[in-house]
Amino acid sequence: MELHFEDFALTVRAGGLDVPYGLTDQNLFLAVRQHLLKLLSNQNTEIFFFGAAPDNTADGQDELLENGIYFRIIAYEKNLGIDLESGREEILNAFGYLVENFEPKWTTILVEEGESRKEVTIELLYQEVF
Repeated sequence: MELHFEDFALTVRAGGLDVPYGLTDQNLFLAVRQHLLKLLSNQNTEIFFFGAAPDNTADGQDELLENGIYFRIIAYEKNLGIDLESGREEILNAFGYLVENFEPKWTTILVEEGESRKEVTIELLYQEVF
């Protein structure tokens, strides 16, 4: 029998983060970890998106892009201990626990530009069963 777990994604604005381009996965994670943990523990952090993980990018289509810098954390629902009906504080706490206690499988920077918008997303992928 094959196990299947739903991927959840949390996207939050990265605020005043200077994007550390050019780092390897592990070094990128270490460079942004503290900033991300502060965001996830801040009661004023707005959840930009929470739900099923997106399967592709906007491919330069302005109407699908947002201006700004974002963090997207993707993890198995089972590892998070939350569901789609969970409250904002539960969601932030679950993803905060994950970032504080585990290294992601990979971390990358995705840059998408349209005619007038530029979206930069630092993505952390957690896909091991803990």
